[in-house]
Amino acid sequence: MELREKLNTKGYAIFSIENLKIFEKLKDSVIQKIFNETGKDINLLRKKMAKMSNVEINDSMINLLSLSGASEMMISSCQNVVEMLCGKELFIQRRANTIFNLPGKDQRRQWPHYEMMSGISPFTYVLWAPFHDLDDDGGVYYYDKKKSYEIMKKEHSKGIVNGPDILNMKHNEKPIKLNYGEAIIFNPFILHGNTAFKSDLARIACSIRFQSIKKPLMQRNSDFLKYYKIN
Repeated sequence: MELREKLNTKGYAIFSIENLKIFEKLKDSVIQKIFNETGKDINLLRKKMAKMSNVEINDSMINLLSLSGASEMMISSCQNVVEMLCGKELFIQRRANTIFNLPGKDQRRQWPHYEMMSGISPFTYVLWAPFHDLDDDGGVYYYDKKKSYEIMKKEHSKGIVNGPDILNMKHNEKPIKLNYGEAIIFNPFILHGNTAFKSDLARIACSIRFQSIKKPLMQRNSDFLKYYKIN
C-alpha cells in the first residue's frame, strides 16, 4: 500500500527515511547537545540518560535550545515524502521537538491526544522518528483514523475537547515497532500517546510539524511556524 493511500486509510504511515546521512547528522547534533560527546554507541548513551535526574534532563532541554537547523534537517532527510504531500513551499515548525522518554513506574505515561488540541492546522502533518530501534515493550501507539474520528465526534457532540471520553479510555494498543532509519507520519486528527515501559534504556526521538504554504495556519501562526522552500 502506497504511503498516501495508507495516510488516507489509517491516518498514519511508516516509511524509510530516504536521506539517512542527513538524519545521522541531526542525531549526532542532538547527542552532542545532550551529552557533550559524540561517537559512542547510542545504547550506552540511552542507558546513561535513563539514570539522569529531572534537573539533568531539564539542563539537556535547555542546551538543545541552541541547536539550529534541526527542523530543516528533519525535512531534508524525508524530502520526497514531504514534497509529495505538501509541495516545495512549506510552513515548518521553527524548532523541531526532541522527545525524551525515561523508563520506570515513576515516569508519566502520555494519555491519548491529538495535535488539533493545540491549535495545529488541520492541514498539518507530523513527522516523528526515533534515534534508535524501538524494540522494547513500550513506545508510541496510534489509533487509526476511523477510531480517532469516532471518539472526536463523540466529544464534539458534548462540546468538549480531550475530556473524560479520552482521559478514561482503557486502551490496549500495542506500541508500534520502528527500526532506526524509519519514521512515522500522521495527520493532526490521529489520537496517539506513549506507554510506560521497563528497560535499562531511555527513548530519544525527534518530531516536526509541517504543511503546505497554500493552506491556512489557523491558530498556530508564524510564532510557531516559519516559511521553508525545498530546493
